Amino acid sequence: MGELELVQDLAVVLLAAGLAGALCKRLGLSVVVGYVLAGIVIGPHTPPFPLVADVDRIQMLSQIGLVFLMFGIGLGLSLTRIQRLGVGLLIATALGAFGMLQAGRLLGGVAGWSESGGWFLAGMLMVSSSAVIAKIVGDMNLLHARTGQVALAVTVMEDVVAVIMLAVLGAQAAMGGGAAGGEGDEMAWAGMLAGLSAFVVLLVSAGLFFLPKVLRRLNGRADPELQTIVVAGVLLALAWLAAWVGYSPALGAFLLGTMVAEMPQRPAVEKAFAGLRDMFSSVFFVAIGMMIEVELLAEVGMWALGLGVFTIVVRTVVLGAALILTGEPAPVARRAGLLLSPIGEFSFVIAQLGVAGGILSAEAYPLAVWASLFTVLVAPLINRRADGVLALWSRAEPLWMERGFEAYRLWVERLARQKFGGIWWRLSKKRVIQIAGEMLLVTGIVVISRQVWEVLQASAWAADWSRLALRGGYVAAVAVLTVVPLVALGRNLEALGLISADAIAMRTKWPARVLSAAFRIAAVVVMVGWLLILLPLDLLPGWAWLAAALIVAAVVMLLFRRLIFWHSQWQHSVEGALAGEWEAADATISPRWWGDAGEWALTLQECILSERAACAGQRLMDVNIRKRFGCTVAEIDRQGFIIATPGPQDRLFPGDRLLLLGDEGGLQAARKDLDRETESGEEDFDDVRLHIVVIEATLPKAGRRLAEWQTGERWPAIVVGIERDGRRITQPDGQEVIGAGDRLLLLGTPAQVRTFLRMDGADGSD
Repeated sequence: MGELELVQDLAVVLLAAGLAGALCKRLGLSVVVGYVLAGIVIGPHTPPFPLVADVDRIQMLSQIGLVFLMFGIGLGLSLTRIQRLGVGLLIATALGAFGMLQAGRLLGGVAGWSESGGWFLAGMLMVSSSAVIAKIVGDMNLLHARTGQVALAVTVMEDVVAVIMLAVLGAQAAMGGGAAGGEGDEMAWAGMLAGLSAFVVLLVSAGLFFLPKVLRRLNGRADPELQTIVVAGVLLALAWLAAWVGYSPALGAFLLGTMVAEMPQRPAVEKAFAGLRDMFSSVFFVAIGMMIEVELLAEVGMWALGLGVFTIVVRTVVLGAALILTGEPAPVARRAGLLLSPIGEFSFVIAQLGVAGGILSAEAYPLAVWASLFTVLVAPLINRRADGVLALWSRAEPLWMERGFEAYRLWVERLARQKFGGIWWRLSKKRVIQIAGEMLLVTGIVVISRQVWEVLQASAWAADWSRLALRGGYVAAVAVLTVVPLVALGRNLEALGLISADAIAMRTKWPARVLSAAFRIAAVVVMVGWLLILLPLDLLPGWAWLAAALIVAAVVMLLFRRLIFWHSQWQHSVEGALAGEWEAADATISPRWWGDAGEWALTLQECILSERAACAGQRLMDVNIRKRFGCTVAEIDRQGFIIATPGPQDRLFPGDRLLLLGDEGGLQAARKDLDRETESGEEDFDDVRLHIVVIEATLPKAGRRLAEWQTGERWPAIVVGIERDGRRITQPDGQEVIGAGDRLLLLGTPAQVRTFLRMDGADGSD
């Protein structure tokens, strides 16, 4: 009966999530709110009795939901997209995260929480709800306004902050909170972040090398089913690997999403996983609600209200200040800060992690959920009245502060126009990045191999080998994996030394040869010292390590060119994936041509045509948006393919995303007209039929080519066959001449056929 109980529980969870989500969506709220409330209602802590038989099994399934949720977030955040956001917004996100981190820790200390608990509280407040913010921006038509663009860009980067916090706090929870607080606090966090960076670089480097080849081969077989199965297997494997190493499964899923986001197969993968992601994500959020103890709600109600108010105020101020520091105008920064005030699903996850790890008390979980829901409910109301709020803020601000902000902004603009870095940095930048990546790659290989060694020596297979042979084989395997990046690291350090020696020699009397030799010696010392710290020297006696070093040196000398070739292949593959060879439309980033057109009173807005849009199938010249509303269709995004400055003959289709350029009044009227749908009584796809039409001799078009019969119609019926003198022609081309007495086989709806008959006077019969 256990299997039937699982089916019953899943039915209850999904139906409750669907009903609550639909209700919240109708009220203009995020569906996540509905999922959490549904979990509270059906959970084991809600009287009179639980509706779910096996809560633990649902909690296990919710971990799959977390994996799919993070994979979906990663798909929307490619590395090339981060690059397009600009350095200023990256810095603003980092400053805002640091400010919220300190504010959260300070609040935790005032509330009497432990040092570790303060870190978890800060993690709950650091990340905004991207779904809620996207909805607010869309509802207020701010998608292409500077404030909306800034808010969406920051919330995208905060997803990265959330993943880092999940990984670090997950490792801390696994150690019982020992990383925070105490004498070695800074060193513990530094080591944790270094290990995290090494793992990320290792996983991304390997993934960008192998994954494009696998997806290209599966794509070449034109088998989307196999592609979905393979990607799902890799997704779960990377989530398991991240958990096995000591981080959250969310980290592996997120990294796979960012890698797939760089590849042309992303739209197909995203479409294939949309249903799975939505279903399992709803299970995840319902499971979060099921963990909330109803009797604790009254105890934490006032605390949740206070935490919600604190979050909205502090996030608005801190993120607004961070944006001002990176050169955004003060009104734009503060408006974006208001948009970024709500916190969301990551707060639930971090609170769950802290409670499960014993760092937070049980009351912290409903506290985080209700504070998050408060910000989600209040933030849209505040943003609809943002002009009044910002006007009060402006009146309360001293004049000297306002002038100081403006002077600072102008200084940052002048600074940004200057060309930073001399010739040394321009020549060395790529080398420095490669050196850092190669060091992290080697570190990641060694860190992972240590855990592999622990599993290996505990296995029954290891008993058949001598201790020295097993350890020697392990060291040899690690050496094989690291020798290529180590050779590349040495070459890059040598090249950096030559560049630096030449730069110093040009400004001093020191000879370039002497400086170059000094840099080489320093590079060798650094590499040797780093390897001595990194390698597990206790595994083998000193003579064995010396022998291993000599063997590796001999291999490098004999296969030097081959090693360089292998490294070049790997580097070319990774750089090719990161080069953004394909570029889908990005709704959160305005087109490159869009600048400051404020003096012309022009704005950009989007309109997505519904499945039953009345204008579907019409040409732009028929819709005539420009003449009727004074607006221009600047771009059409059709499933990731951009039609820039479309012409009057271009047709509109359901699902098209139109980018409209015009004034506010015209845009509102145009959007309203384009949102108009066909009446429910009109024909749809199910009404398509085959019809037979006999061509009469009196028709004006008799004797003309087929292509001339169907010009100018909105939805022309398709001629799929012609019967003439007892001979049948199937799938005729446009050059076929239609004569009197021909019987045409038409494919279309009755309305299309009636239009054909009305226009041409043919005799139709079914």
